[in-house]
Amino acid sequence: MTAWKARLVTSARAGLARLDDREIALVGRTCIAARRNRLAGVAAAVSWLGNGAIYLILAVLLVAIAGRTSARTLALATLAGALSHLVYPTIKRLAARPRPFEHRAGPPSVVAPLDAFSFPSGHLMTLSATLTPVLLRWPGLWLAALGLWGTLAWSRIATAHHYPSDLLGGTLLGVAVAYGVVAGVG
Repeated sequence: MTAWKARLVTSARAGLARLDDREIALVGRTCIAARRNRLAGVAAAVSWLGNGAIYLILAVLLVAIAGRTSARTLALATLAGALSHLVYPTIKRLAARPRPFEHRAGPPSVVAPLDAFSFPSGHLMTLSATLTPVLLRWPGLWLAALGLWGTLAWSRIATAHHYPSDLLGGTLLGVAVAYGVVAGVG
């Protein structure tokens, strides 16, 4: 790694560490509220769906709603989701941000994470990349997409796997990947 890249990575890691202390209280309150309201199992289930099952469900729903007209959009959504899934592990390794449950004041996690690091959220990056082509084709679905995004985002915080900035970073990266796919292929 060149010297300027190493300085950039070090600076980004320091910025994320400063955010950790600012965001941990919100993560803790969200986890406590989920447990108090008996929603920790729901958070774990939603997170599990975000591991991949949700994409099959979304594809089936789109085909059921739009039929053959969904084929091109589904292809773009699949490509964008796959590319984002290939990109985020490298970013996670470079950022090397510990998960909230590993923070000194962090709440315990209710389920084991899929990988070691927190930033960016791969779940939100993949979901955003997948939903972007769908929303570009059918903008009337934005409310349903926002509800799905919000539910998955909540679950990632409620399981103590992510900070809010992880979700924002994953979302922005996913949308950027999807726009690149749509512009390049679509």
